Amino acid sequence: MTTSFSKLLTDCLVALGDSQGNTWSRVNVVWPWCIEAIQSFPILRPMFFDYTVPGQGITRDIDMPTDFREFISVEYPAGQTPPAYFVRKNHLDPGFYDQPNCFDVDHNYPDGSGNLLYMSIQLRPGVHAYVNYLATHNVTMADDVNHLLSVPDEYETILITSVMCRAYRQRLSVIMTDPTAHTSVITQMTEMVQHVEELYLKQIDRAQHQLTNAIVSPQLKSDKYDRVY
Repeated sequence: MTTSFSKLLTDCLVALGDSQGNTWSRVNVVWPWCIEAIQSFPILRPMFFDYTVPGQGITRDIDMPTDFREFISVEYPAGQTPPAYFVRKNHLDPGFYDQPNCFDVDHNYPDGSGNLLYMSIQLRPGVHAYVNYLATHNVTMADDVNHLLSVPDEYETILITSVMCRAYRQRLSVIMTDPTAHTSVITQMTEMVQHVEELYLKQIDRAQHQLTNAIVSPQLKSDKYDRVY
């Protein structure tokens, strides 16, 4: 990823025909719209988590990173040939801890926040577990070239279209409250809103379709123990 947050802000303003930010403030309006576009972007990013079992004590549970949303694979012990992948099974199943090499991911109810990776076996101190997972995108940004988007460059146009949806809807709401606005203007603006929203949905659908044959997919089914949430 090479697109900076600063570039995204600029590209959005250019797409809106407001490069100087006279209509839509770069900082107060377009900035939060861009953050919302990133947060609502449905294609999650693949991430890797290398967990080393603490040297003291034996554990079965692992705190997942705060950006965790979906699992891809769990390997333990890590680095074997062939890899030793665990299969997913509901940790509330009475036989979960009687099954070797099973895992589950669920909300961290004991702590009240985050997610826990449950393992059906005791993890040995000093041994690594590799977890591949899908994560939310980074939204801690600054308006400079050093803060790069975690959304791939090829999807920047989708973020721009999302911002345009917000801008056009805002413009339509202003026109609708103007008693002097002509019906033709309201109709034209309504059609523009509908067009850009349809474009956004088409772009999302196209992007998701391209991932249907990808190895890393939010719809990945790893084993017969998968459950429906």
